[in-house]
Amino acid sequence: MLLIKKLWIIEDMVDLQPIYKHIFDQEENVITFFKSFDEFRKSYSNEKNHPDLIIADIMLEDGHFFKLLNESDITLTVPYLVISSSDDLDTIRSAYQAGAIDYILKPFNQNEIRAKVERHLQNIDEKNQESSKSLEALNLDLTDFTNKEIKIIESFNIKDEKTLHRNEIVKVIWKNIAIHPNTLDVHIYNLRKKLKPYNYIIKAVGNGLFKFIDNRPDKAVESASEASSEAY
Repeated sequence: MLLIKKLWIIEDMVDLQPIYKHIFDQEENVITFFKSFDEFRKSYSNEKNHPDLIIADIMLEDGHFFKLLNESDITLTVPYLVISSSDDLDTIRSAYQAGAIDYILKPFNQNEIRAKVERHLQNIDEKNQESSKSLEALNLDLTDFTNKEIKIIESFNIKDEKTLHRNEIVKVIWKNIAIHPNTLDVHIYNLRKKLKPYNYIIKAVGNGLFKFIDNRPDKAVESASEASSEAY
C-alpha cells in the first residue's frame, strides 16, 4: 500500500506553487503551502499531525527562517531542508548547523529537488522504523509522553552505554537553537516522573552526564546472570 507523505512548503512566491505541485506527485504527497512564517508557526503549534518533511525558503517578507526558530516558542521535531537564492558559504554553513538536512539553491532543478526529497523521505522512514523498534522494546505508552520527551528517550540510543552529556541531548533535540539553560532540566524532571512507573530511571552521574537505566525486574535478573557468567 502506498503511504502518502505530507509536505509543508514555506514559500511566499505564489507562482512557485504550481511548480511544486508538478514536481511532487499529488497521488504520493499531500502538500500544504504557507506564505508567511507567522502562518507556519501558528499551524505548527496547533497542528498535532505534523508533516513528514518541511521545505522552507530562508527569507520571506515577514522574516528569516532561522530567526523564527531562535526567537519563537516552537522547536522543530520534523526534518527540514531549506531553499535559498543565496550561495554565501556562511549562510549554507549556518543552515546545516541549525539542523537542515539539505540546502538547495534557487533557481532549482526540478528533477534534482524531487530526487533529493524522495531520498530524504526514504532516510526518514528508515530512521523512524529504527526509533520505533527501540521504543517498542521499552513497552511504553507513548500517549503519556510529549514529542520532546520521546526524542530525549530516543537520544540515549545514540550510545551503547546509554549515557549522554546534557549538551549532546540539547544538540539532538534542539539542534543549534538557543534555549534557556533550565529547559532541559525541566524536561528531564517531568520525564523522570513519567518513567518511574515503568521502572526506568534517568540518573545524573556527574559532570553533566545523564544515564538511562532499565530498572525492570527481568532486566535485573539478566544483568545478574551475565555478571555470574563473566565470573567464570
